[in-house]
Amino acid sequence: MRAVGRFSWWVVLALVAMMPAGALAAQDSTLIIGTTDKVTQLEPANSYDFWTWHVLEQTTGTLVTPEPGTARLVPSLAERWQISSDAKVYTFYLRRGVTFTDGTPFNAQAMKWSLERALKLDGPEGAVGLIKGIDKIEAVDEYTLRITLKQSDATFLARLADPIAPVMAFSPKSMPADKMVNGQYAGTGPYKLVRYDPDQRVVLEAYDKYWGPKPKTQRVIEVFYSDASALRAALESGQIDVGFRTFNPEDIASLEKDGRFAVIKGKGSLSVRYIVFNVTQKPFDNPALRRALALAIDRERIVSDVFGGLNAPLYSMVPPGMWSHIEAYPKRDVEGARKALAALGYSQSKPLTITLWYTPSHYGTTEGDVAAVVKDSLEETGLVKVDVQALEWGTYVTRMSEGALGMFFLGWYPDFLDPDNFLAPWLTEAPGSLGTHLDRATSEADRAYYREFVRLLTAAKHVSDQDIRERFYVQAQQKLAESAILIPLWQNSIQHLAIAQRNVEGIVLDPSMNFRTWLMYKK
Repeated sequence: MRAVGRFSWWVVLALVAMMPAGALAAQDSTLIIGTTDKVTQLEPANSYDFWTWHVLEQTTGTLVTPEPGTARLVPSLAERWQISSDAKVYTFYLRRGVTFTDGTPFNAQAMKWSLERALKLDGPEGAVGLIKGIDKIEAVDEYTLRITLKQSDATFLARLADPIAPVMAFSPKSMPADKMVNGQYAGTGPYKLVRYDPDQRVVLEAYDKYWGPKPKTQRVIEVFYSDASALRAALESGQIDVGFRTFNPEDIASLEKDGRFAVIKGKGSLSVRYIVFNVTQKPFDNPALRRALALAIDRERIVSDVFGGLNAPLYSMVPPGMWSHIEAYPKRDVEGARKALAALGYSQSKPLTITLWYTPSHYGTTEGDVAAVVKDSLEETGLVKVDVQALEWGTYVTRMSEGALGMFFLGWYPDFLDPDNFLAPWLTEAPGSLGTHLDRATSEADRAYYREFVRLLTAAKHVSDQDIRERFYVQAQQKLAESAILIPLWQNSIQHLAIAQRNVEGIVLDPSMNFRTWLMYKK
């Protein structure tokens, strides 16, 4: 009978896959979500993208989690924890009675195995680097886990929260310890993965022994669409119940006026967009020149003309909504920019000639429009000529890391909820791969900035007192505005927005960007 039951279930899944999405939407036990995102590899040690981590997050858990609606870390698989005064030893007291979806008990040994597996495999496309500061993991007893770091790190608790895949819990019986997989795993719920068709759909089924509040919907189907236009069409035709990441700005405005749909906007999006300068490439090795360009850029016009006011101008890399945020960069001052450029020897007859790079599809369809506004606002000084060039994402990333791009757009959503993650990646941790190349600075001014960022950000990680840490991050933001190695442009709220049929409830969009499907249901 068990074999027959298993066969029947897969027959049902096959029928589900062939049924029109609109027919599925009519079943209250099923919720259909559409997105233009994609899943790369459902392997915690070798994935580093939003929707892959989203799927893993629906199907397993972490020691701590952002509280829904806030950025505050609260207990999850750990009921409580202790952190040593030097922020080097973290002890977790684990929740009892939790099981993986294959029936295996969750305990300290299983959590130890999961973390050590990720560290050992360390996939080239993954984010295991976020936890490489771990020196030792100990299962003190069945429900006590102790993690000792190589050096003090007050950001470490935030690094253990979802949706970071390498810190998620997986059953040791469900996947090999020495080989990477794709969708072969058992987590701690609230859903289990029952079907994954690459580039088409993911099917999740509620886990009936989940330790927490039961999911509001029995089955969730997530469908992948080619672009924003197809996503909108699916919503309007009733093929999907919810659309999330990413609609075109004009579609959002239009659908918001359409009474058939609910537009849910998150507050305090932590997604940011910005310009990067490669400080090893002339003329961008001059902080005074970078500051002049930063003064000239019209953030307000980008937000109004390109995004219809849906995004917000940004004046620090640490965005509003994250503790320690200050308005570090000055507001636009064309005359000030003009005077600064003139002092550097540029004139109408001898203008500064630069190239601005962007990638045309990775961030949606609006990048060319943003580039046009930035070009116009810089050229308004009368002393700058901008050549705009585009590269597809793969080539873009390669040339950025090689140091071939001097001034270019990038986007960021934090790996973990701490101000450090809005500063350190470009300034001290990965300046090469993220394009600033500050660790190889050619000017003495930039070498001095690098030393100062190392000092400030290291000091901030070595104390656990948030008030003390905040002072260091405020200084780092001020120093970044002075150096203008990055130019924050806008807080990216468009990706922090869902559009749903009117009968869908329970959509919570919080600063962590965790899209919690288990809270959603149809009334």
